[in-house]
Amino acid sequence: MITVVTVVAAHHLMVLAHEWSHSLVGWLLGYKAQPLDISYGDWTLFHAEEAINYEPIFRSFPWKASLIAGAALATNVLLYLLSQAGVHQSATQPRPFLTQACFWFAVFNLAELYSYIPLRAFSASGDVGHFETGLSIPAWVGFVLGTPWIAWQLIVLLTKSMPIAYSSLGLSSTGSKMAYSFLTASLVFGLYGSAPIFYYSLVAPQARWSLFSALVWIVVLFLLTRGLLKKRSTAFR
Repeated sequence: MITVVTVVAAHHLMVLAHEWSHSLVGWLLGYKAQPLDISYGDWTLFHAEEAINYEPIFRSFPWKASLIAGAALATNVLLYLLSQAGVHQSATQPRPFLTQACFWFAVFNLAELYSYIPLRAFSASGDVGHFETGLSIPAWVGFVLGTPWIAWQLIVLLTKSMPIAYSSLGLSSTGSKMAYSFLTASLVFGLYGSAPIFYYSLVAPQARWSLFSALVWIVVLFLLTRGLLKKRSTAFR
């Protein structure tokens, strides 16, 4: 039950923080009437967006468009780092709800970043595209600089933080840990990995990145499962 509550809450809080960051900066720069005036979509928030028309901003002050677009990405980075710190800070303390809340908030913030870099790094639209366009930065620069950091943080999340999350729930069986690993990997590489298809289409060129994410999803699940089975066999010796 703790996992269900924290997963749903973490998703909603991440989306709101992301979209509100756009809206807040847009309001500060004079392009929004209200700081939290966004399009919320339905209760899932999967269709939430900042409701900002970037075209006139690009024509007049492109750097302001970059600030508005980049604000949400910066927020995700900051919240991810704070959440990771919370996970590792709670490692020695029996606070399962706090640990789960921090872990899943880290998962969703990193997954959101992953859905942009590398998956949508070469798209002209979207936060990364708007940020790069406003500052006249080539798309490959963001891809080259951002992808290694995202990859490194994914490794840290899955190999360092997830075992702490296991322990906080008292998961001891290999099956329960495999289920937890499957949920984590599926959210990052499956749900958020489908972002290019979700925002464009199945036949769009960007959809190839969703296929890439599906392959990564399979590889990650294989490696995580093999690692858990190896630990179990070692424990029985």
